[in-house]
Amino acid sequence: MSDETGLIASAQDPIRRSSLAHDLAAIASRLQEWNVGQIVVGLPLNMNASVGPQAVKTMEFVDHLRAVSGVPVATWDERLTTREAERILIQQDVRRERRKAKIDGLAAALILQGYLDRERMSRAREETHMADDKDLEAGFEEEDEIITLTDDEGKEHEFVVVDVIDVESKEYAILLPIDTEEDEEAEAVILRLEKDSDGDDVLVDIESEEEWERVAQAYEELLDDEGDE
Repeated sequence: MSDETGLIASAQDPIRRSSLAHDLAAIASRLQEWNVGQIVVGLPLNMNASVGPQAVKTMEFVDHLRAVSGVPVATWDERLTTREAERILIQQDVRRERRKAKIDGLAAALILQGYLDRERMSRAREETHMADDKDLEAGFEEEDEIITLTDDEGKEHEFVVVDVIDVESKEYAILLPIDTEEDEEAEAVILRLEKDSDGDDVLVDIESEEEWERVAQAYEELLDDEGDE
């Protein structure tokens, strides 16, 4: 739920799924109780932004919501939201057994917060009548950072930057491929972040196996070896 001004999203107690009719009735009850004016549904796209089977099921559920709720229903890209929710809970020193109970609600709040922030920034653009709307959109809207790497055979591959971590005073980028087949598990790539002669960021291969293992272990410890790894 958001506050009345649409600035801050907060988690609520979950509805335990039972059947479609029961789920829709439970949601309708909360809509009336909270005087809801709009619903935002997380859309589980594939890492390459394509629509997979789970996203299709979600859109079918959205159609049912629109039919019974009587309020607008929007969707919001939820890629990596659960990973971000777990990272926040780890940083807050929430114990593992409690994280499982809180992670879905926090992920839902992050989805809604992203939507609220986008809507607020969109209204700000309209009010200021900026001439160059594209530049303003790039400054306001948060998107996954996509980079292209070339392998030894000269073939290009696209990766999403899921995190940048510090290990022993050095920075490392954690990348996931976005061209992975739907039935394959994405394998993370770790590269060291350095500066070139012009002071620009560059990604460098980790040649030492010990260094790679050290960074991989640090990242696994950050995620506490569970969740969406």
